[in-house]
Amino acid sequence: METVRLGASGLTVSRLCFGTLTMSPLQLNMPAEQGAELLLYAYARGVRFLDTADLYGTYPHIRRALVGAPDLVISTKAYCYDRKTASEALERAFRGLGREYVDLFMLHEQESLYTLRGHQEALDYLCEQKALGRVGAVGMSTHHVAAVKAAWRFPEIQVIHPLINLGGVGIQGGTRADMEGAVASAHSQGAGVFAMKALGGGHLIGSSREALSYILSKPWIDAVAVGMQSFAEIDANVRAFEGDFSLLEPLAARERHLMVHDWCEGCGRCETRCGQHAIRVVDGRARVDAEKCVLCGYCAGVCPQVCIKVV
Repeated sequence: METVRLGASGLTVSRLCFGTLTMSPLQLNMPAEQGAELLLYAYARGVRFLDTADLYGTYPHIRRALVGAPDLVISTKAYCYDRKTASEALERAFRGLGREYVDLFMLHEQESLYTLRGHQEALDYLCEQKALGRVGAVGMSTHHVAAVKAAWRFPEIQVIHPLINLGGVGIQGGTRADMEGAVASAHSQGAGVFAMKALGGGHLIGSSREALSYILSKPWIDAVAVGMQSFAEIDANVRAFEGDFSLLEPLAARERHLMVHDWCEGCGRCETRCGQHAIRVVDGRARVDAEKCVLCGYCAGVCPQVCIKVV
């Protein structure tokens, strides 16, 4: 597996990043032991970079994997807006991972220049922790073109984790071309870039070869996070990142979707939470617009009836 420098962040990572959202309680709800087994299998195949979040609930999976792979490069992210929330999220990461160091800590789901300005206090705190050797690099994740364009105003942001894919699925505030231009510009100024949703949250699984070829061809994308739930998916993606797409085809027929169980009470929390405007309450029950949904499962995290699931 090829390793790359993540911009000017100082981090060296495998080009394929293991996205752990798919094994989280928001999606498959995989037991920690099973998740760790997958992470260690990927590690043996050269995948030394993984992505998680305060929201995902996968720290136990990673903590188990770290026993056998202590040099895994870990990126996590959280909804922080001031010193208090940033400190609390960082400490949760330390407790969850069983170590007092995180390679990359990012502000989760940034939307614009104004969002970033409003979170300046959190950025300042994370930079202080970086100076203390507790954080390796600071960054942000986003689905929004405007946030990528604004990143150059914040020298604290060393790494950007943007949503970008062949179909433009899920990109907010612009087209695929707009996101391409914003990301390329940020990368040219030294920002490390690792992409998310290369398969459009499942929408592009049927054209996996074309979707991965597109994302891997971009010189301004250093690494790519891909969610994987099985040994077969790990093998297929590792081979694809090495230039052999032959194992992707058997996986292309798998369809995933967001399911709302019939005990939904229509409280509307999922609708408020969804940044893609893909779910709304109609006639007292949550309804999903499959064309807009990127299968992040974040709506499931706020459902008090636990009736939403990515399957």
